[in-house]
Amino acid sequence: MSRNTLEKVLYDLSTSGAHKKKFAEDPETFLSRYQLVEDERALIRDYKVRALADLGVNTMLTWGFWLQAGKSNREYLKVMKREEA
Repeated sequence: MSRNTLEKVLYDLSTSGAHKKKFAEDPETFLSRYQLVEDERALIRDYKVRALADLGVNTMLTWGFWLQAGKSNREYLKVMKREEA
């Protein structure tokens, strides 16, 4: 597991409209450009922000990643507090 690579992916998705669009169109192809194992790709593909934070990924990045997907702050806080899966 590379926390730095996971953070790079989330940063790229949160700061680039082109990357966000490519991820939305085909997550696997987008994620293939990064050195990630399948478990890491799944965490990103499935928006498992609590699990990413548990791995040490910066929570500002997980939050930005969550919001760029059109998800709400309220949902994010529930997930981070482990109130929802």
